[in-house]
Amino acid sequence: MQKEVLNFENRTSVNGVLWTPRISDLKTVKTLSNNHNINPILSKILVGRNIEDSDVENFLCPKVNNLISNPSEIIDVDKGIDILINSIGNDETIGVIGDYDVDGATSSSLLKIFFNHYKINCEIYIPDRLKEGYGPNRIVFDQFLKLGIKTVITVDCGATAKKEIDYAKNLGIQVIVIDHHKIDEELPDSIAHINPSRKEDFSKLEDLAAIGLTFLFIVALRRALREENKYKNVQEPNLKNYLDIVALGTVCDVVQLKGLNRAFVKEGIKILNKNMRKGIKGLCFVSQAKDIGVYELGYLLGPRINAAGRTGSPDLGVRLLTSVNDDEVSAISEKLNDLNKDRQNIEKNVLTEAIEKVEDSIKQQNLNSPPVSLIVEKESWHLGVLGIVASRLKEKYNRPSFVISTCQNQSTGSGRSIPGIDIGKIILDAVKAGIIVSGGGHSMAGGFNLEKEKLESFKEFCNEKILEVDQSILQKKNKYDDVLGSTDINRDFYEIIDQASPYGQGNSEPKFILSNIEIEFCQIVGKGHLKLKLSGRNFKNLDAIAFGSVGTPLGNLLSNHQGSQLHLAGAIRKNDWQGFKGVQFHVYDAFIA
Repeated sequence: MQKEVLNFENRTSVNGVLWTPRISDLKTVKTLSNNHNINPILSKILVGRNIEDSDVENFLCPKVNNLISNPSEIIDVDKGIDILINSIGNDETIGVIGDYDVDGATSSSLLKIFFNHYKINCEIYIPDRLKEGYGPNRIVFDQFLKLGIKTVITVDCGATAKKEIDYAKNLGIQVIVIDHHKIDEELPDSIAHINPSRKEDFSKLEDLAAIGLTFLFIVALRRALREENKYKNVQEPNLKNYLDIVALGTVCDVVQLKGLNRAFVKEGIKILNKNMRKGIKGLCFVSQAKDIGVYELGYLLGPRINAAGRTGSPDLGVRLLTSVNDDEVSAISEKLNDLNKDRQNIEKNVLTEAIEKVEDSIKQQNLNSPPVSLIVEKESWHLGVLGIVASRLKEKYNRPSFVISTCQNQSTGSGRSIPGIDIGKIILDAVKAGIIVSGGGHSMAGGFNLEKEKLESFKEFCNEKILEVDQSILQKKNKYDDVLGSTDINRDFYEIIDQASPYGQGNSEPKFILSNIEIEFCQIVGKGHLKLKLSGRNFKNLDAIAFGSVGTPLGNLLSNHQGSQLHLAGAIRKNDWQGFKGVQFHVYDAFIA
């Protein structure tokens, strides 16, 4: 292991980031390496992610069977199952209301696939984001009542839908909520509310997305159906075959990739690559995705499913994931691909306008840095891209960001946060304070509705809440796992560190500092990328790329310092092309040595 540790403390990079070592406890690294016979660099990565000695095996080889909890440990699961079994026994059609994002679409699809296996009638309803907004509403309950549906499951929504669920109850409809979003102190009056965020819940599964909770609910439901005589001759479904959909929803909802979530994703990706279901295969074809991993799920497949909900065709994702008809799959995949292109164009325009508003605000207030929160608003911004634009602002400025669209006097907003600032709680507190009409979310994301006249009050409220936290959180920071000055960076090295994958929230991809390297070659490729060749003490002509860096401070530094010594921060990725298996360094940041 590289013993040299360069001191980057008190020094920001060309991107204005303060890079610090992830760990300094080399004694624990050595102990872990010896106890489990693993490479010291891998041991260092694990220690940096707070993986204890007893958890190493489950981290490196996570198995759902080893990590799954008894679903009955989650509050109200058994109550919900009892209600559902009674409805199924009466041959009732079960209604499902899902959110319009990937988590909601996958959760709804999983229930439909399971019900179809047992020939249980099921109706899925995904509300139209543009016309109906988020979550259950009177329109869907009225439609379900006309169909004779008296038992409804909400997935990835319903946690704060008090008025809507009261309305359903008055219609004689029983509602089972399966959700993971933060809740108010006063719960909706549902027949069962399955949500590990409840203070009465001791399952310790609050990191699960709705798709993970839905999977556990199905585990419990399958167990209960064994006792039903009418299904004695039905061969039980192998729920491991559902893990491809569970992995897709888990990755796209950006939940913590540790524990059971990690097992869901690692096993799900294996199943997905081995025996791909038709709908996912269709998406892979139109997105040109191959060798599916976390990146492909999160950045190629997920956005296309999300595009359906963002652009007014909310049921397409569920129809795709549950279809077994080749022609239907092909048509829906092409449609989603077209919708995603539309979404990208809309997003680009809204993002440009939002950045202009932020920059104008900074200039008008004569600030040297962005304010503690970013709140931008405009008449008739497309509701389907508010969240993703908020995410882009958050990434660019490292500030909690809210993007709001107004139509007449009513405003709809979406927010994204940075670690250490709980945006879901801020939104719920704003509801309690009477500043916004409704809203909810979790620590990193949320949505809300408010009257336009309350916009300034909302800005003041958010700033007050954010000023209560340690302001050092607002400094752009990142951590590196090791300094590679004389390490031979090759495919073997990549395979060692790749044992720590899959990466995501709570298990970030390992980042390294290449110290004292020289740029031997630099060329613009594609749409604003820099292709590089790097040389160091123990390697020559290492392939590297800096995506989207042309015209940025990073790109200017790389272009103008060929032959000079630099320290580069980035990640090591595989680079497979025409049978050649190599590696490539992805440059994220740089320092002049």
